[in-house]
Amino acid sequence: MRNSAAALLLFGGLLLAITLGVPGAPGIFGMSAHAASAATRISWSDIEGWYTDDQAAALSAFKGSCARILRLSPSAPLDTKGGDPVYGRAGDWQPACKAAAKVGSGAANARGFFQHWFVPVRFPAARGLFTGYYEPEMKGSLTRHGVYQTPVLAPPAGFRMVAGGGSFPTRAQIEDGALDTDKLALVWLESPIDAFFLHVQGSGRVRLETGEIVRLSFAAKTGHPYTSIGKLLVEHGEMPLEEVSMQTIRAWLSAHPAEGRALMRENESYIFFRILRDVDPSSGPPGAEGIPLTPGRSLAVDRSVHPLGTLLFLTTEHPTADGTNSVEVRRLMVAQDTGSAIKGLQRGDIFFGSGEEAGEIAGRMKAEGELIALVPKDIAP
Repeated sequence: MRNSAAALLLFGGLLLAITLGVPGAPGIFGMSAHAASAATRISWSDIEGWYTDDQAAALSAFKGSCARILRLSPSAPLDTKGGDPVYGRAGDWQPACKAAAKVGSGAANARGFFQHWFVPVRFPAARGLFTGYYEPEMKGSLTRHGVYQTPVLAPPAGFRMVAGGGSFPTRAQIEDGALDTDKLALVWLESPIDAFFLHVQGSGRVRLETGEIVRLSFAAKTGHPYTSIGKLLVEHGEMPLEEVSMQTIRAWLSAHPAEGRALMRENESYIFFRILRDVDPSSGPPGAEGIPLTPGRSLAVDRSVHPLGTLLFLTTEHPTADGTNSVEVRRLMVAQDTGSAIKGLQRGDIFFGSGEEAGEIAGRMKAEGELIALVPKDIAP
């Protein structure tokens, strides 16, 4: 997702925000995006779950972010998109980043590192909405034949996004042949529904007939506005709002192929991809920092509030894969991604990993929660 991840369309967040019609509204997502500067210092014992969380996993993810932070000028902002002043500048984080490389293994050493270099601060917005996303896996081929008729396209040569889409073709026009599909196709998928959700997630794994995996990542988007098909299904009376999830939308599309194709085409936005090469098959897709995301530890945030690379302790819950139970989340996260619908101080999307089980959890994930920030001691309020 890299620098272009600001345009990434994360399913859970977009679906809820647009369906509810109030993206970033204080009553649902917490206070305004720039209320964090009123954050107050708290103690470690005030964080429920701090002493039971295995922070070694968070430290590993944080080291990835530190590679970027250490390349910045000390006077530079942590993030080109801004961020609340409570987080300081790159130079405030660089001593901790240098020390992170020397921390021993294990949860106790990781916790000691965080407690030595940082202090926790609580925001005035108590709770907000948390959703999930994942890296889907789907069947495909490098050539067009048989059931493999739905292309995943690279951006045309010289392509530059224009806000609002300009005169560039819409999704429907692209599907009808407005671009040179044969020239731009990276892979051909078995299912147009898989292709649509690949666009929503922004990255994915394509399993070829040989068993080989091709990794796809967001490259660009057309600039045309995104329309939530979940919202349209509710408006058309096809399902009630409380039943809308990735699973129910996919089931409806499968049961109504002709109507489903027309519905998907109402979303004029179109995503282009690139193939990731020489990537560890076990690693996550790259996030907005250009480093692999860590399942359960990478969080997509509003970068105008929480800069990339910052540390956030999340208290929420997520569903089990079958949707029958909930699992408490008391976990240190790293802000490593973003999304078009992620707006506000107490708002985030959890990266759950790759494959079917991760998708089942991410598709059902919509829960209230709270973020507590860790900021360098020297600049803490």
